[in-house]
Order: sequence, then C-alpha cells, then structure tokens
Amino acid sequence: MNKTLYTSILCGILLLLGACKNNPNPVEIVMKSLEAHGGIEKWQHAKELTYLKTTILYDSTGAIEKKIIQTHKNTFQPDFEAKMQWQEGTVAKIVMYKDNKTNVFYNDSLQNDARLEEKYYKDIIAANYVIWQPYKLLDKEANLSYEGQDILEDGKQVEVIKATYFDEGAVKTTWWYYFDAETYRLSGNMVHHGTTYSYIKNIKYENQTGLFLNAERKSYMTDSLRNIKYLRAHYMYEVLTFD
Repeated sequence: MNKTLYTSILCGILLLLGACKNNPNPVEIVMKSLEAHGGIEKWQHAKELTYLKTTILYDSTGAIEKKIIQTHKNTFQPDFEAKMQWQEGTVAKIVMYKDNKTNVFYNDSLQNDARLEEKYYKDIIAANYVIWQPYKLLDKEANLSYEGQDILEDGKQVEVIKATYFDEGAVKTTWWYYFDAETYRLSGNMVHHGTTYSYIKNIKYENQTGLFLNAERKSYMTDSLRNIKYLRAHYMYEVLTFD
C-alpha cells in the first residue's frame, strides 16, 4: 500500500475513534512522535539514507567480544533496496537486497548459499527497522497497543506502546517503545525475542537528517521486568548521506 494512503487511513481511524483521552490510541502517540522527529511528510518523502554503523559486543564480564563497522545504504523509494558492507578479518563482505533477492559476496565472490542469504536478509531488515524508528510502527505488520505510562531508571516519564509481530499466527517478537511523555521523542525500547529480553537506551540523536534518528544506543540484557543484567552492545551511527 502507498505510504501516503496508508497514513491517511490511519489518521482517519484516529478521527473515528475520537482519540479517547483516558485511553490514548497507540497510533495517535506514534503520530505525535513522528511529528517530534521531524514531521510525517519528511519521513514519507525520504528517498535514501547512507550511514556508518559501529557495533561493539560485550560478554557478561564486560569484555569485548567483537567490534564491527558497517556501511549501510538504504533506498526507500520507489521500492526498498539495501546494501551492507564491512570487513571481517581478511574477508570483505557485501550484502545487497534488491527485487526481493539477497546476494552475498565474500571478497567479490558470490556465495550461493541459501542459509547465508536468509541470515543476511534478516540482518538487513533488522538494521532498517532500528534506524527507521519510530516510522516503522506504521507498518501493517505491527500490532500496536497502549500500555500506559512508566518511569525509566533515569526518572524520565514515558508513554509506552507495545508492538507485537506474528509469524504464522504465533508471536514472533514483541517490542515496547518508550516515548518521552513531554516531547514524544523516542527514549528507548525493550524487545522480547525467543527467550531473551533486551533493553535499549537511546543515548544521542543525530541532527543531520532533521528526523532525529538514533545516533548512539546501548543495549542491556535484562529480565522480563527490565532489570538490567549486563551491557550487551553499544551502537553508534553516523549519517553519511540523506536525501
């Protein structure tokens, strides 16, 4: 469905529901957040984003497991395309997604391996989901519910939206979005995937795109109550080009 048409339908639903003050509609909060992150029109008309992503992974003792620096190029219109490249040891890796096909290259050699294609396809989709928050909550796959207000560990009051994703009828992944109750900027997330819970704190926004995308985040392994166990990952994003 066309993005503009889909957004218009969402707005129409909000009007019909009356945006009940006692129990806010989750889409209403998402739309407020998008306005706080530059405005819905700017999101809808974005064509291309290239960024550098640095990932540092830690084990439970705080020791560094791995550091990865990747360049991502995402094209949003007319269709989604993506390219991801990085150096891993002596291997230069490139992954390209276009026309519903994923191609994987190791040192310029095409890898005809369906397992690798599936793995890296998921990596591309996951990376785009994170960098394009909170706009991805408008996707029809996101089943949204309003979870009320909460207080984060730094004392910030937030509005909580739960996004549930299903796979063949079963719950696949659940995200909780924490929106600053005053500014509606995205303060962080918690995600439940498989048997693990992760709490991701937004440390810094970028200021080049006008969308206040994530610039620095820290991800913690937690229990289901968001009690932090240890720092699992540190993510840093640098916007290279935006159109």
